[in-house]
Amino acid sequence: MAQSLFSPSWYKVSNLKVRVRKHADIHRHVYRDKVWYVLQDHVTGQFQRFTPQAYQLIGLMNGERTLQQIWEIACERLKEDLPTQDEVIQLVGQLNKANVVQSNVLPSIKHLHHRKQSEQQKKLLQQLKSPLSVRIPMLDPERFLSSTQWVANLVFSKIGALVWLIVVLTGTMLAVTHWDALTNNLSDKVLGVENLFLMALAYPIVKLVHELGHGYAVKRWGGEVHEMGVMLLIFIPVPYVDASATSSFSNKYQRMIVGAVGVLGELLMAAIAMIVWVMVEPGLVRALAYNVMLIGGISTLLFNGNPLLRFDAYYVLADFLEIPNLGARGNAQVGYLVKRYLFRISSVRTNAYSYTESICLVVYAVSAYIYRLFVMVVISLFVASKYFFIGVLLALWSIMQSLILPIAKLITKPRTDPAMRMKSKRIYLGSIVLILAILAVLFAVPAPYKTYTQGVIYVPQQAYVRAEANGFVERLFVKAGVNVEQGQVILELNSPDLESQVVVLNSQLVEARLRYEASVNNRSESEILLEELRYLEQEYRHALSRMESLQIISPAQGTFVYADRETEQGRYYNRGQIIGYLVDFDSLPLAAMVSEDDIDRVRTQTSSVTLKLASNPNQEYISSIKRFVPSSTRILPSAVLATEGGGQIALDPNRNHDLESYEGYFRVELDSTQAPITRFDERVHVLFEHDSEPIAYRWYRAIRRLFLRQFDV
Repeated sequence: MAQSLFSPSWYKVSNLKVRVRKHADIHRHVYRDKVWYVLQDHVTGQFQRFTPQAYQLIGLMNGERTLQQIWEIACERLKEDLPTQDEVIQLVGQLNKANVVQSNVLPSIKHLHHRKQSEQQKKLLQQLKSPLSVRIPMLDPERFLSSTQWVANLVFSKIGALVWLIVVLTGTMLAVTHWDALTNNLSDKVLGVENLFLMALAYPIVKLVHELGHGYAVKRWGGEVHEMGVMLLIFIPVPYVDASATSSFSNKYQRMIVGAVGVLGELLMAAIAMIVWVMVEPGLVRALAYNVMLIGGISTLLFNGNPLLRFDAYYVLADFLEIPNLGARGNAQVGYLVKRYLFRISSVRTNAYSYTESICLVVYAVSAYIYRLFVMVVISLFVASKYFFIGVLLALWSIMQSLILPIAKLITKPRTDPAMRMKSKRIYLGSIVLILAILAVLFAVPAPYKTYTQGVIYVPQQAYVRAEANGFVERLFVKAGVNVEQGQVILELNSPDLESQVVVLNSQLVEARLRYEASVNNRSESEILLEELRYLEQEYRHALSRMESLQIISPAQGTFVYADRETEQGRYYNRGQIIGYLVDFDSLPLAAMVSEDDIDRVRTQTSSVTLKLASNPNQEYISSIKRFVPSSTRILPSAVLATEGGGQIALDPNRNHDLESYEGYFRVELDSTQAPITRFDERVHVLFEHDSEPIAYRWYRAIRRLFLRQFDV
């Protein structure tokens, strides 16, 4: 149904004369190739955005024309773009609510008092919603910023940008070089009582530089800053400035720089702190530098530098996309889609001005909500790992803010929203059906359940061919990949040291035998020489045995593969070093590494096992479990399972063994006879299939494991 041009309430306002107050200015902006006009109230610091049609109507409000006269002039000028009378009434109401217009009718004292009370209640409610970020205005920094304008001119210049880049790059390279020392035992370093005190001292200083950066950036392009104060962020006092004057800047890149300069300032301080941390000896200065670095880095990555939270990067992203009020409009657009397509309310109007903008709004709203939940969970778990009670309080508060209050608002929305009130019964009924359907899917509908892990085809220890003595390769009898028979010579080593030892031992043995034969008349001496003779005979036989072992012989039948492709004549092998492998590709074993979280399910609930070779990932092969190793291990059977070798298992950064994993794993031996194996030390993708199970039970176990691992509760 088309919207009516006329309004039944028009007679109430048609003779009203209004004009814009002198403390309000209007700026022309362009968003996504569309012209908009932004009205700035210098008294309250608030901004209103209007279309060109609304701007023309505002321009006609000079305090002498009535709304009826303005409407008639607009009919001639705007023609097809003429707004309806209801839209004109809404425009005047919006301007009046913002207190930027005055009229020929004296306002009601009662109405003004009620409006003031409503604004105070709104501010109080906003503070209650965010108890960990309470703002307390304290002073007007405009005079100070104006008197130190030279700082802004120096910082926001080509020289300033070059200095910033050099310092930050230097700090980044030093951080990468000393990464292990910086991150070792991080939680104990950060959450120690003495370090929390240092952090409480450093945090306001870092944030003061951050906020002054915003203030100077506003001054750099002609804006004004009239509010500075303290914000109790998690009960820690940190400074803040009101840089809302940025909204009047027509150039979006100037607005982006104002939004980003705080993050850039923190990165600069973190880089300087990194340089100081490297140069000074352990002590108070080094500890303060570490905390400044931590605040600047973590704050930038998780909060100010992340557009999914409504801090600096959020405003930068909104200006870059040219979508003002991105967060609120994103939530409103999600609400519109729900009302329009889920509840079938055709009278609602979209918040987006194009299909692309609608996608941006919805994607941002959903992503920001999920990320806020993620950040609160991570912070709660991190704090609870050291201070359990405080972490639980943070978790309860985040659940209240992110889940309970939004759900309560959704429940009451059909009774308060005029568009939804007409269909409230159907909306409630449909919502109940939808919730029951979701619960049924989560708790009652069995879903396929599989455990994925990786394994490796390996050569057993008994198939290793090792050098039994030190020596150089004298001659190669077998090429790599050739089938050999049991007893066949593979290669021959030459050991000049061993040959010399045999000659020396032989001479010593001859001498000892002669001395023994000559001592037959001296019984005591004869017994001593006999012991020496027996020892030398034993050493000689052992040396001869090692001489014989220089000829490497195949212990069984199979395919011989050299461990090193560069095996050639003259190559030196140490005793015990692997020369190659005697492989039977028809019976190579396969070992899969299963995490400690999944082993119980794999051990008791596996119905089938399938394999995929890394060399042929498109083909599946049937397998079965042959044996479970009863205890967990952190030693991997092959490097191909580690992340460094392309696998998925992280190695322990403080490992004592080359292949020591960060967590424990259970080794499961699998049948590999169905797969056409042509190589060993190959990664295998393994899928254990279990009985179907509802998703909710899996979530419950995952949460329970998390609490057991983190808090042992």
